[in-house]
Amino acid sequence: MENLLLRKEIKELKDQLADESKKNSGIHRIKDDDSATKFYTELPTFSVFLWLFNYLCTKSSRMQYWKGDENTPSKDRVRVSTSRLQPIEQFLTVMMRLRLGLYVRDVADRFSMSVSSYSSYFTTLLNFIHAELEVINVFFPPRDVITRTMPNSFRDRYPSTRVIIDCTEIFIQKASSLLNQSLTYSSYKHHNTPKFLVGITPSGVISFVSEGWGGRVSDRELTSECGILDLLEPVDSVMADKGFTISDLLAKRQCALNIPPFRGIKDQFTTEEVFQTQEIAQLRIHVERSIGRVKKFHILEGVLPLSIAPLSTKIFQNILLVDKSRFSISSR
Repeated sequence: MENLLLRKEIKELKDQLADESKKNSGIHRIKDDDSATKFYTELPTFSVFLWLFNYLCTKSSRMQYWKGDENTPSKDRVRVSTSRLQPIEQFLTVMMRLRLGLYVRDVADRFSMSVSSYSSYFTTLLNFIHAELEVINVFFPPRDVITRTMPNSFRDRYPSTRVIIDCTEIFIQKASSLLNQSLTYSSYKHHNTPKFLVGITPSGVISFVSEGWGGRVSDRELTSECGILDLLEPVDSVMADKGFTISDLLAKRQCALNIPPFRGIKDQFTTEEVFQTQEIAQLRIHVERSIGRVKKFHILEGVLPLSIAPLSTKIFQNILLVDKSRFSISSR
């Protein structure tokens, strides 16, 4: 009799522990908790998280899980066995890894799955999210939209501004190949990096993000080759920092460059040049804020291991797409 009572008590305790564990794991961790949602995903509310998931879920029938490493060609992707992990939790695992910078083993343990399964989900969903969010995020708005939404601070002094540009880099592990080491070594960061060019509209909306280039590329070469110049129209102007020596590239397209003045051989700036430097720095703050928001995703704070270095462009662009989407969704 005592044994039966003891077994019953043990079972009840196990059930209670299972219930508590369920409440503190998976989607239950953030359900209806905006503060937790922001902490774990950087999305502002649980409602925004659900909206984004539901949008992606309607497209998920075309998704193929990735089997193999991140370099596996698309033609070699195959469907793997369905996980007991719900789709919404698969999405959460990706957002948590991006936001918190978690190791694969950490995420796999939190969600009671194998490391290989989570690696497959992460690579698959990263590519899938990227493809689907690009559809709802219209980059590089037409000039009439730029003009209509332009703040007075630009309208008064730089009304032809089409885009404000800047470059940013993220650290990756040094490759074993000497050629790849050379191509990705950034003399500015003193580290191996991919480098991205980011464009922002005068109203502060992300309007362009390049593919990742090896960190050795100059700002000028990246601007010339990444495709942003092809999106400009005659009489557009571009605002940038003084490191962007691209005025000749823009002039060929009948466009102009607004950058802080160079002092050159002069001992000091004129009063007008000092004012212009301060003014452009103030107007360029949109770019710095947007890049700053991206850096809140802790996966970019450390050094990306070689195992996911091929995904660096998708990781960076996905974070920008999510950042842009959250504002679009919040305004609906």
